[in-house]
This record gives sequence, C-alpha cells and structure tokens, in this order.
Amino acid sequence: MNLMGVLALFLTGAMAVQIGRDFGINPASIGALASVFALSSSLGSAPLGRQVRRLGIRRSLWVATSASCTALVTCAASRSVVMLAVGLLIGGMGNAIGQPAGNALVAAQVRPERYGLGFAIKQSGIPLATMLGGLAVPLIALTVGWRFAYVLAAVAALIAMLVVPADRPATAARSEQQVPSQQVRALWLLATGMIAAVLAATSIGALGAAGGVEAGLSEAAAGYLVAAGGVAGLMIRLGSGVAADRRDFDPLIAVSGLCVAGAVGWFLMATGTQALYVVGLVIANAFGWGWPGLQHLAVARRFPSATAAASGVAQTGVAVGLLVGPFTLGLLANRNWSLMWLAAGLFALVGAAVVRLAAARIPRP
Repeated sequence: MNLMGVLALFLTGAMAVQIGRDFGINPASIGALASVFALSSSLGSAPLGRQVRRLGIRRSLWVATSASCTALVTCAASRSVVMLAVGLLIGGMGNAIGQPAGNALVAAQVRPERYGLGFAIKQSGIPLATMLGGLAVPLIALTVGWRFAYVLAAVAALIAMLVVPADRPATAARSEQQVPSQQVRALWLLATGMIAAVLAATSIGALGAAGGVEAGLSEAAAGYLVAAGGVAGLMIRLGSGVAADRRDFDPLIAVSGLCVAGAVGWFLMATGTQALYVVGLVIANAFGWGWPGLQHLAVARRFPSATAAASGVAQTGVAVGLLVGPFTLGLLANRNWSLMWLAAGLFALVGAAVVRLAAARIPRP
C-alpha cells in the first residue's frame, strides 16, 4: 500500500528526462513538478490522519489506494503539464491518508517487540518506488514509452485496492486517541526536522536520474543508478528495523545519524565527477533516505494510543519537505547542479540537528 501511495511521484522524477522531452520543458522543471504531489499531501496529512479514527483503518486504506490508482491513470493519460500536475495532486491526497492509516495498521496488528521490522517493511515502499522508477527508464520509457510505466503501475494499484486486508479484531477494536496537548509542540518540532531531512532526500527521486545524465551518464545508466540507490535504501531500512527490535536505542537519534551519513553522499555528488556521483548517490539514498521506518517507529512508541494522529503531524513535515524540496532544488539545478547537491547535503545536516533536539523533548516510553 505504501508503494502505491508514492509510485506516481517517483515514476515522474525518474522519467523526468523523457517526460520533459515530450512536453518541451527541461528535466529540472519536471522534477519541480513533483512539488504538486507534496502540496496536497502536506495540506491533507494532519486532517486526514485524524479521519482514520472515524473511517477505520481498512476503509482509509481503500480510499488511499483508490486515489493512487486514479492518479496513475491521470498521469498516463496526460497531454499537458497541467494534467500531469492534476494526477500528482490526486496522488498526494491518497498518500496523505495512506501513511497514517498504514502506521495505525502496523501498530494494531504487529507485536510491539517487532515494531522495528514492521515499520521497516511498511516504509519499504519508497526505496522500492525509487528502484522501480529507475528501472522504468531503460526497460519501459526508452522502449515502449513513459506512459506505459504509469499504466502498469495503475494496474498494480488496482490489484492492491482489491486485496486490502479485512479488519482483524485487534484492528477493529483499536481506538485511536488524540495527541496529548503537552506534547504537541515537541511533535511539531520533529515535523520541522522532517522538512529539512526530506527536502534533501527527495532530490534523489526527483532529480537523481537527470543529474546523472548531467554528470555524463547515459539515460539508461542513470536509470539503473537510481534503481541501485533504491536497493541500497531498502537494505538500510530493513536492516535498521531489525536492529531496532534487537537493541535498545532511540530511533530518533538513529534518524539523526543517518541524515549525517547521507550528507556525505550529497557532498560527493556535488563534485560533478562521474565516479564520485555514482558512489555519492548510492550513499545519499541509502542513508539520507533510509530513516523513515525508524521515524515512524519512534512516533508509534512515543504515542502508542495516538499513532495515526501523531503520524499525521510528523507526516506533514515530510510532505512539506517534498513540497519545498523538488521546487527549490529544481531551481538551483537550473543554475548549477553542483550547488544544488551541496544544498541538499546542508539541509540533511540541518534536519539531523533538529531531529536530535526533538528527540530530547519527546519522552520515550
């Protein structure tokens, strides 16, 4: 379900070169168009996170997946940039309700001692979307056309919509509460840290392939590189989830550390050297975008009876980062690609600092 929620966004970013060529605009502008997805997601995350309590988890997931399917079909049929933006707008709304509903599902059906792996698997959708978006370039966009990639994704979303799991007793009986008022301010501080961290991280999905072409890679090689970054991100997410179940550490401190490690990758990409760009992208995507499972785990452990509502607030920060990131970094890329990657690394360091501050202000259970 998480994969379907973000697939429209990452397909658009990965195929920015091919889409931009058809629509007559540059790839960085297509990357900036991904901000539309984040706009609807940021506006909807907090209010729709609260609606999970009223709709129930199963119905919320059905609504989210239906929206994702509609978004992918709209993108496939788009004949203008405006229509493509409409598809991304719909996809963002689906993601806004799908994220907190998915968190509530994990919190209800997974044993607390397995939360780390549970949230890691749930958050594997983003690196999988990055990988599939990268593979879509050489296997689909450069052979049968970029529209067919959206069509295949829409079929997969339709299948996912039909197999949304029925509520189990633990899920149906779960009563989602509101976030305690004394912790709301600290939770919004965490959301602020997410803005900076995601602003950096979203650069890979939105501009990684186009940046690879700018660094001297072929379009196909750039697609495979982004796919490799997705695989590396998947490994870090799953590995950190398993580690969180086996060792006692604060997941938010780990999020901060991963952001710092990811910054190293962006700084390598900023050199403009082809070999360092390849190594840097894998590092940046693996570590700088390998922390969301830990972030959701931290929220679930700190707010065990208000997981959906708290996730909605934290997800607002993620969505704002997605909103500001592609647009801001796209503008920088139009001027200087190295400057853009350097800025991404600096934002990752800012996010690391703010998340660490929020960790100290939200008490651990």
